[in-house]
Amino acid sequence: MAEKGPVKAAERLAPTDEELDRTPPLPLVVWAARCAAYFLALGGIMLVSFFFYGFDTDPQSFPPGFRLNPLQAGVNFIWGAVGTAIGFFRPRFATAFVLAFAAFYTLVASLGTFAGSALGMELGTPAKVFYWVVVAGAWAVGLRALLKKPRRAV
Repeated sequence: MAEKGPVKAAERLAPTDEELDRTPPLPLVVWAARCAAYFLALGGIMLVSFFFYGFDTDPQSFPPGFRLNPLQAGVNFIWGAVGTAIGFFRPRFATAFVLAFAAFYTLVASLGTFAGSALGMELGTPAKVFYWVVVAGAWAVGLRALLKKPRRAV
């Protein structure tokens, strides 16, 4: 009698070097969306810190680079989570995400620089400079991806 049991599927072989060489590289805009993982990590670390120390903790008591208020940490965490998910699992939405990210953080950087407060977030000079650098890169990568003509297969 033949034993009945689960049927094993054929094991997929690892791709060869030639197959890997023919695989097109990921577009720059996908890598830019993946960089949102930095915002996810920073926002997450700061939110955990605020849960531990209390949300009334002075952000200046944290080390440089971690001086976010709870609102900033939450905003960064949300944008980071969305960008990380898109960059790793839904790359076709990367261009839209990077442009939306650039638009939102342009608003944050502009209000922080010219109005003194960005949507309730008090930004210090290092944060303002950081956001302007991030915004410039996001606009450059997002617009490049938006305006780039798709290549035709030869």
